Formats: sequence, C-alpha cells, structure tokens
Amino acid sequence: MAKTTTPTLSVGAPTVNVGAIATPGTIRHLATLGPKIRLVVFKFLIRSESVPDCIPRLLINRSSVTSMVQGVKVLPSTPDVWLVGLRTGLLNTKGNYVLVGARVAGEKTTTRFKMGKSVDVKTSDVRFTFCHRQHLNDTPLHENFVERFNQLVNAFVGLTRSNLWMVEGYLNPYLNEDGTAGKGSVLMLNCAGRKEAIQQDGKPVMVFEGWREQVPTPEGEVVSRGIGPKVSILNKASNLKLAGKKVQLVTP
Repeated sequence: MAKTTTPTLSVGAPTVNVGAIATPGTIRHLATLGPKIRLVVFKFLIRSESVPDCIPRLLINRSSVTSMVQGVKVLPSTPDVWLVGLRTGLLNTKGNYVLVGARVAGEKTTTRFKMGKSVDVKTSDVRFTFCHRQHLNDTPLHENFVERFNQLVNAFVGLTRSNLWMVEGYLNPYLNEDGTAGKGSVLMLNCAGRKEAIQQDGKPVMVFEGWREQVPTPEGEVVSRGIGPKVSILNKASNLKLAGKKVQLVTP
C-alpha cells in the first residue's frame, strides 16, 4: 500500500473568491482533478463519541499552519449534500487518487444548555486524505495505517453513505512541512451539520416533498404542517460527484 508524508494544510485560509450558492437544477464546477491538485481532504466535524475507534488521534500543530497563505473558496456553505458520488470516484482502485490517511486532527469543547443545565459537548475534527498517485512516496503516514486500512475505508464509507452534510469547499495552496507554499494545491471539503439520510435498517429517511411550513392558529400558536407527499430525503439532496475528472455539485 503506497503512503505519503503528512503535509500541513492552510485550513480556514482567507477567502479571495466567493461564488454564488448553487440554485435548483444546476451543476456547479468546483475543480478539475489531476497532478496539480495533490490532495483531496475531507474534514468532518462530528461528536467525539461518534468517532470510530480505528481512527488515530494525531492532532495538528496549529503553530505550524501558515495563515498568510490564501485559499480560494470554490463552494460556499451548502446544506444537505450527499457525498457518495465523489467518495465512490476517489475510492476507485483504478483511479488517480489513493486514500493515504485518516486522523482525528483536533477536538474542541463547547458548553450548551439543555433543560436548564449546562452540558459540555466535545466535537472532533476528523480528516480523510487522498493523494494523487504522482505524489506518493514510501514514507509511512502513521503507525498501523496499513493494518487498519479496511477499517478506515469502512469508516469513511459510513460517514458519506448514511448522512447529508453542510459542505464548504476551498482550493488551498499545498504547503511544505516548513510552512512554505509548495507546488500544486489541496481541495479541502469542510463537512459539518450531519443529517441522517439512511436509517440503520437501510431505508431512507422520508420527508415531505414541500418540506414544512409554519402555520399560525387562531389562538396565536404556530404549528408545523407538512407539504405534499413524503419522499426520500435523498431526492431533495444535492450530490457532490466526480464526472470524469471534474468535481461537481449537482443540485436537483
């Protein structure tokens, strides 16, 4: 199994170009994959207790990130995105990209109030990294990666198959280990706000075709009323897919 060294990514770099949010019935082009895009990185923000045990904790040294390097936003924050099409294309054994790492890159604790009591919630930054075959080398990415490879693939498939995500995309410069800008770029996909799309029994989550509307009652209350018949939530989701070498967001 080929491996590569762990690069430093310009996560959260300043935005220099923001496009319009995709409208229904459109195809939005994010990037064309090839040797110039050295890495494709999925960053999932999920509850720490939901992180699969097979994913190692290898926190990023934030002091090594170069904040002066700017990235380009190629996808503004977009809700209800299904990642299966892109995931399948990248995991294709005859494709140009190889899964070279999975890690918990960070964790933060936030305080929320529930039933009048404060509750600490831990959220993990979980990343899956794909590298273009032209840039692979034989340096181990992290201990036990090869032994855990199938488990890590299954964890990635689980996160992308059963859920919709709020996705934001950046095309960041590739950074060398010393923080300087190297050749090529990194397609970074930030995924948060997980929403269940497929239940544990394998059946899709059903929603009203017209979602819900808030209807005031004569008593001054507001009730939520479903509009239209129920359909699979996947019918209403946008799809992030790989069409040839093009990463596209297809909005129904």
